[in-house]
Amino acid sequence: MPSQGRPMLRRVIGLGGDHVTGEGNRVTVNGRPVNEPYVRDGEENLTVSPYDVKVPDGRLFLLGDHRANANDSRFHLSEQSGSVAASGVQGRVLEDSAVPMVLVTLGGLGIALTLAGIGGYVVGRRAGRSLPSGAPWPVG
Repeated sequence: MPSQGRPMLRRVIGLGGDHVTGEGNRVTVNGRPVNEPYVRDGEENLTVSPYDVKVPDGRLFLLGDHRANANDSRFHLSEQSGSVAASGVQGRVLEDSAVPMVLVTLGGLGIALTLAGIGGYVVGRRAGRSLPSGAPWPVG
């Protein structure tokens, strides 16, 4: 899955040898429905067709939690059943540590951006001119 060289966070749904099917937000693995409380109802990507794949050995079938906006295995079914090499995994998020780390990171980022915004506003007001606009944030 194209990521422009940046890490992506995706949930592993199927391992090598698993039979994964899906329609809308309903996913089954080896004939058993997958309980996905982290996917909110109504966030289906209606452009995704139903899928029925067998994950090749040594590969993973990945889905994003925000299904309406996730570039995941569903969009690359013609490339080894949408799977990615298991060897490409760079890390693992543990359930009990994911939320606190995300909150700490986002909280710190929020404080830094707030302080930068206040500082920029004060500097701009003191100088009596507006701050020059910088380059836009990269989209991706």
